Amino acid sequence: MNNYSCMTCGASDRERLYAWWINAQIESGALKTGARVVHFAPEAALSKKIRKLDLFDYKTADFMMADVDFQIDLMNIPFEDEYCDFFICSHVLEHVSDDNLAVRELARITRGDGCGILMAPICVDIDDTLEDPSATSDGDRWRLFGQDDHVRLYSHRGYVNTLERNGFAVQQLDQKVIGANLINHLGLSPTSILYIVTRPEPQDGAPLNSSKTLS
Repeated sequence: MNNYSCMTCGASDRERLYAWWINAQIESGALKTGARVVHFAPEAALSKKIRKLDLFDYKTADFMMADVDFQIDLMNIPFEDEYCDFFICSHVLEHVSDDNLAVRELARITRGDGCGILMAPICVDIDDTLEDPSATSDGDRWRLFGQDDHVRLYSHRGYVNTLERNGFAVQQLDQKVIGANLINHLGLSPTSILYIVTRPEPQDGAPLNSSKTLS
């Protein structure tokens, strides 16, 4: 797509969308100076922008990348309960073997009044998320999931269900909410949806998952 990457900063279309939302939250006061922010699998242009803001206690994390603050497994995050005020985790869940566990971990480390940008590739042409544990070859994964390092292909309904059953409430910001003009300005597809997650209050005093601490 001609609009995918910015010729000036290299930001992808989805990075521009995230930056727009973050700016709006800063302007509204929802994201406050000093907030603890964790950026999983950090996109270079977006990470650079957030660091330049110099507003947050900002850390990066990834399983493979060497130049991050924490090298972690998303299915076993070594942070204490309610560790962060805000997180960004984009296009990671389609890579992990147990996405339910990964989402539960993200919910566990999010403060009760916090939130996150939690995104994955969505196929609008399927009704149910496609998974096949026997698809281990590059060819099979390309054929089924569209990339050789993906282990599932999310449907819209399947993705939202995964987030909701593992501890999050989901806000979906689509073209009707964002506006067609801004969608076009950011170079996004009209079907784009920004998924913002929050953690509802536990029911009947139910505890969070067991606490973990950084090593």
